[in-house]
Amino acid sequence: MNKKDFKISLIFTLVGLIAGTLIVSFQISTASEEFKNQLISALGSVEMVIIAGAIQAAILTFIATFFGVKLARRLNLKLYAETNKSNLIKVFLISLFTALFITLSDKFIFSPCLPQNMVSDGFSFLYFISSILYGGIIEELLLRLFLMSFIGWALFKVFVRKKERETIPSWIFIVSILFAAIIFGIGHLPITIQTIGQSPPIIIRAILLNSVAGIGLGYLYWKIGLSHAIYAHALIHVFNQLIIMPIVF
Repeated sequence: MNKKDFKISLIFTLVGLIAGTLIVSFQISTASEEFKNQLISALGSVEMVIIAGAIQAAILTFIATFFGVKLARRLNLKLYAETNKSNLIKVFLISLFTALFITLSDKFIFSPCLPQNMVSDGFSFLYFISSILYGGIIEELLLRLFLMSFIGWALFKVFVRKKERETIPSWIFIVSILFAAIIFGIGHLPITIQTIGQSPPIIIRAILLNSVAGIGLGYLYWKIGLSHAIYAHALIHVFNQLIIMPIVF
């Protein structure tokens, strides 16, 4: 067992535990009474629901980080990268474009299908912090570090012949980015359906908007490093919640 990988995994597991606690607390605070009662009847109390969600997030974070680091290493993908001017500009532009795309799509395309509290400027500090920690860090560990790396590794093993494995073809990363982005979008469906509904426009919205975000974040992971995908994901939430939504809605 690589001690360094294990140590990195434990550090992020602690972040996962905190992020899981916050995001589940927010979800419960905004859930319908019916859904909240279902959770309480299954686990006994709101506190147990939060504890179970936090533990689940921590376990998934540990697994994703421990194995994701090893997969990334095999694909020559970086965990950390220099925060120079060029890299920061890419992070800024991708974050800004993604934030604008998401918020403007909600405003001008999907607003008739969304509940009123989602199309108004209702800032929640709990959601802001949980989205930075869970969205910005944990989702990147799950979806980029583990899932995108796993897809890329599997494609490389299956489709690239041994004598051609000196370099990794770009198409491996492009396909991995697209698949991980689509799965990222699909992965948002359960909570979307529980909190908003399951009409066709709502389902399309969840997959489309999150997939677009996943493409940009996957590109940053591939071309720069995971650290910059994390920066960008967190910055998307900053742009959306602190700047764009107060202006647009």
